[in-house]
Amino acid sequence: MTPAALDTLLLKLELAARLLDEAASDVRDAELAPVSAHIGRIGVALVQVFEIQQAIHALRPGLKPAHLSEPSPHPEANKQLMQFMVDATELERAGDTAGAIGKYRDFLGFDSTPHHRCIAEHEIERLSGKNES
Repeated sequence: MTPAALDTLLLKLELAARLLDEAASDVRDAELAPVSAHIGRIGVALVQVFEIQQAIHALRPGLKPAHLSEPSPHPEANKQLMQFMVDATELERAGDTAGAIGKYRDFLGFDSTPHHRCIAEHEIERLSGKNES
């Protein structure tokens, strides 16, 4: 594959990833049942897109965005929030919305970054709206 073809492919994959991300939000906002299953399918597609992007970056390191090469400034907060999100998602899938909200509230009890707190607060808001339905 020519360098120009790889550039074009990478741009198409970036567009596909953005559209898939928007589609996941649309599924969530529309509450298209089963929401978790549909979002999970979109997540699988995103992972596959990312794997192709990584293969291109391996062939052409200069195409890799700088932000992907830099380590996260908050790796511990990322890991901690991810664990809470996994636990909350399992509770949500089991129909325990209140339990999922509780998980995020537990997270807010820890010292974390404003960005990570904002994510948890957004999830509480989303789940609270679902709980009222």
